[in-house]
Amino acid sequence: MLRALVTRPRHQAGELVAGLQARGIACLVEPMLEILPRPWDPRPLLAGPQAVLLTSANAAEALLRAVAGRALPLPPILAVGPATARPLCRAGLQLGLRRIEAAGGDAADLLRLVRRRLDPRGGPVLHLSGEAIACDLGAALAADGYAVERHVVYAARPATRLSPQLRAALADGGIQLAPFLSCRTAMAFRDLVLATRLESACRGMVGVALSPRIAAAMRPLPWCALATAARPDLRSLLAALDASLAGIVDAAFGRPVMP
Repeated sequence: MLRALVTRPRHQAGELVAGLQARGIACLVEPMLEILPRPWDPRPLLAGPQAVLLTSANAAEALLRAVAGRALPLPPILAVGPATARPLCRAGLQLGLRRIEAAGGDAADLLRLVRRRLDPRGGPVLHLSGEAIACDLGAALAADGYAVERHVVYAARPATRLSPQLRAALADGGIQLAPFLSCRTAMAFRDLVLATRLESACRGMVGVALSPRIAAAMRPLPWCALATAARPDLRSLLAALDASLAGIVDAAFGRPVMP
């Protein structure tokens, strides 16, 4: 049986694990990031902003913790993608959310959604984010006249070591697949593998990246194959994984010849 390394935070790994297991793939879950909530003042949510921007599932969870199940007159929510919006959609009626809309999955998609839906003269826009950001939405939107207030609601700390279980699995060739959904997760894994001189294990592994930026972070490792999802969503990631595995099988055994 094939075995995949899942590096998502444990509380966010379920959907990916389910998709892999549905394909008959076993999973070893070892988070490469520790998510640390940061104290923040949620009162600006009630001060009349025209919208809240969310660029990660961790930011969505911080919003849910802040409202603590109370029905409040919250502004519309614009999320970077469906995975970020999903927990809010489930809680939307109870929380009094007027509108939750998901962009296509990356920052460029979210910026386009903001420009279509929001008025630069309509008041401030809140951005709930982690300490480290891949795209400064405020700077990107300032030229269009938007006032974006960024609130740091969590930090992500990279793992400092590989567990003995994972080190043994890598050394023994016990991992064949490694999907990555975040650049920082991919970088943390890459750096730890290089530091422990286990990079040769990747020669027997298929790496799958959610985006070209993540693929670039993975590229220093000598993967058997490295695939990138066509779109930054889980369905596309799994489709890229399927295509990579099929390609390897075809290369090893050849396509069957029809009689």
